[in-house]
Amino acid sequence: MEDAKRKDLRVERTQRAIRQAFHEMVNEGSTRITVKELAERAAINRKTFYLHYESIEALFSEELERILDDFFANFETTPETPEDMSGHAIRFFLYLTQQPPAIERLICTPAYFDDFGDKLYRHQMDRYARAGGDPFEDLPYVSHGRSGLVLSFIRSTALGFYRQWVKDGKTVDPQEAAELLANLTCHGINWLLIDKQFNRLTAPESRNPE
Repeated sequence: MEDAKRKDLRVERTQRAIRQAFHEMVNEGSTRITVKELAERAAINRKTFYLHYESIEALFSEELERILDDFFANFETTPETPEDMSGHAIRFFLYLTQQPPAIERLICTPAYFDDFGDKLYRHQMDRYARAGGDPFEDLPYVSHGRSGLVLSFIRSTALGFYRQWVKDGKTVDPQEAAELLANLTCHGINWLLIDKQFNRLTAPESRNPE
């Protein structure tokens, strides 16, 4: 029993060292991370690395699933309700705003893992589908293969929105940005144009001085 505990602790320490080294290299801007470089940074040999991961890609995959596991276990409250697109968008955006710099860089840099960010959002939507089904099932307008197009639009909108928010220096308050994303996801830009037209109609007329 004690031997098993010691072994588990060694495994945990090694994996923690690998992950720490991985995050450090990402923070430094390394987009091409090799097993050799990572092993040196983690103070292990390559053989030890391969005892835990089949490849660098496996490490990326584990990081991606770890993010989603944490989100769905501790933050998402309606995974089985596909109609709650607004809530899903808000909660995931706010969750990402709380992540460490390495995760932010992974999501915002397409060079990582053949676009880590895109894979993250794809896997997120797959989990929603497994938990609650296709939100557009049985809707006539999205039949005949259109559902995939709609989901692609939602996914790319959310990812692009988050990346732009980061690129702009996060100047918009996270809660405000999350609510804007939810409105754009559910209503497009039409509500913004309607609001603009309404403001024009209700604005007091300018008067020329006599």
